[in-house]
Amino acid sequence: MKSSLLIFTLMFSLVQDLLCQEKTISNDDEIFNEIKLKSIKRANPQKALYDGFINAIESDFYSNQTKSRLTANLFSYYLGSGSFFTFQNAFEQHSAILEKNSITYRFWNTISMECKEQFNAMYKSASALLQESEKSGDNQNISDAYRMLARAKMHLNEKDSSLLYANLALNFAKRSDSKRAVAKTFKDLSEIQAYFDMIGKSTSTLLKLNQEAERIKDYHLLCWSTMMIAERSFKVNSLNEARTYYRKALNIADKNGLELFKVRIYGGLAEIELSNNQLGAASLSIRKGYKYYNKQKESIFYLDFKLIHSKYLIEIDSLFEAEIILADNLEEYAKIKSSIGLGKTYHLIGRMHFNEKKWKKAQTSFNISKSILDKLPYSEYSSGNYKFLAQVFAEQNQFQKAFIHLNIFQKYIEDNSYLSGSKAINELTQMYSRELREYRIKEQERVINDQQKEKELLALKGEKQMSTIVLIIIILISTIVIVLFYLRQAKINQNTKEIEMSQALLRTQMNPHFIFNAMSVIQSSLYENNPSKSSKFLVSFSRLIRLILENSPKEFITLETEIEILEKYLKTQKLRFENRFDFQINVPEDLIFKKVLIPPMITQPFVENSIEHGQLNIIDNGNISIDFSEKDNMLYIEIIDNGVGRTESGKKKNSINEHKSMALDITNRRIEIINKKYKSKANISIGDLTAEKYTGTRVEILLPLLNENLNFDSE
Repeated sequence: MKSSLLIFTLMFSLVQDLLCQEKTISNDDEIFNEIKLKSIKRANPQKALYDGFINAIESDFYSNQTKSRLTANLFSYYLGSGSFFTFQNAFEQHSAILEKNSITYRFWNTISMECKEQFNAMYKSASALLQESEKSGDNQNISDAYRMLARAKMHLNEKDSSLLYANLALNFAKRSDSKRAVAKTFKDLSEIQAYFDMIGKSTSTLLKLNQEAERIKDYHLLCWSTMMIAERSFKVNSLNEARTYYRKALNIADKNGLELFKVRIYGGLAEIELSNNQLGAASLSIRKGYKYYNKQKESIFYLDFKLIHSKYLIEIDSLFEAEIILADNLEEYAKIKSSIGLGKTYHLIGRMHFNEKKWKKAQTSFNISKSILDKLPYSEYSSGNYKFLAQVFAEQNQFQKAFIHLNIFQKYIEDNSYLSGSKAINELTQMYSRELREYRIKEQERVINDQQKEKELLALKGEKQMSTIVLIIIILISTIVIVLFYLRQAKINQNTKEIEMSQALLRTQMNPHFIFNAMSVIQSSLYENNPSKSSKFLVSFSRLIRLILENSPKEFITLETEIEILEKYLKTQKLRFENRFDFQINVPEDLIFKKVLIPPMITQPFVENSIEHGQLNIIDNGNISIDFSEKDNMLYIEIIDNGVGRTESGKKKNSINEHKSMALDITNRRIEIINKKYKSKANISIGDLTAEKYTGTRVEILLPLLNENLNFDSE
């Protein structure tokens, strides 16, 4: 017992080691994707994903390196879904797993500083990351470090340094082995350019990112870049282009199941409609966006979508609903420390109070928004603060303050009108024109290729259509045939069951008829007070009854068995009538050899008629001859007696005639059933031997020639 337990323990340890080795070798992205797939099916996917991650990092099946990469994957997932608060919590709890890899740890620590808007600390962390990356000599790590430095300088409003670091990041990304490094650098560069109002260049970078994302088949990034082109177009008031690119992004999101992007896209479309004062279309886009809104999932993108919804509610004067949404957003933006989110929310709260004519509250909200957004790049919200403050002061008769704020608003419009009206729009137009030219060139190439293949495709299509039509016809015909065959078989089976039931009923009617006559014989012997004769007769009769009971339930028996029954029956009758008649049964050997089949006791009623009604029991030298033969591929049976004949027999008592008629009627019905079931031409004919006086009777029976090779159901 102890040795068996030891062997089992060693085997378990070996299996565990193999599993551990296999898990270590397997791709880390695949492991994380497997955790994500399992979590999707749960009631709370966000919690299920985190639980799956915890199980993985607490498991002994994974190496420390794998656990470190799984942690990085979790952080990437949270950031990609806009779950910044969840990311911060996860980083605080699990960043220790990354500390053994100082480059990975510093990279995520830098991102954490950015999320907390600690931009000076972010720059220091990115500088340390660059030093360690340069020591490692890995181009991808160096590219990531320069990207973080570029983003830090962007937040510190140092334009030249930010662009310099971004270009250095791009150079190292092109030298790296990572297929996504260039795409990630294009992404950051486009955001930096947009931050500094370089809308045309940002759009140009996004178009390059589009091509790169298509090349590496990163549809998440492709959808993001297409959506950002739409946002840039909206920012410079190119609404038609913005709508076009949002629809392109929606098509990509539909094909790849990017539900979160659909919320952002429908929010963008709603903003376009609000700019055009098309409130009905804006309402429709908002309703569509809410179809993909997941209340269980925290995301800054949902908060941004709700801001657009509240903006719409203010436009239609549904201020109570707007207040609920804005209060919730204010709390959530504060939790994730989003300055731009807070600034926009306070602006919309100010507009809500403005509609309510609560001038002091509106003034306070606009001032808070102004203090936040003035430190950030230009947006319609930052200029809007000055516009509405001018109106608020005018309503309170503070015309000097109103004039000051109106002048600042006018300066915003003039500065940004020049930017958007000339440079940006011209650059965008050039981008669209180039893209259109490239599209036309590709389209022409595609048309040429299509024309070359068109004939082949048409021919194949014609053949396919013909094949489909033929297949459909074959299927229809086959279905009809199968249905008809099934119905026919069902009808045949029903008829067969009815026939077999009728056969069984008729056979049960024959047995009492014969047994009644046989019992009469025994009764007669007992009246004669002849024990020896009675005993001999009873032995013969019991053997006969046994044969009848064994075979009468069957639909068919062998000819050999039928002859045996006939012989015993005739011997019994001969004994009964003291040998007053003789009998002969003639059958060819080949019929016995072929095991020809015959309905049980089909001949017995006619033999009985010869004895009883032909009066062979009272005439001298009575004789019955029974011949079996094959005739015209049928079983031919001839029964001849030298009795009184049918005419003389007809003069007897009616009860006898009725008895005779009943037996003949039953047999005829049996013949009819056999004909119906086996589609044969069986029949019975009865006649006198000659036209002279009482010369005997001939019975001819024709039955289908069947043998034991056929399969017949028995009762």
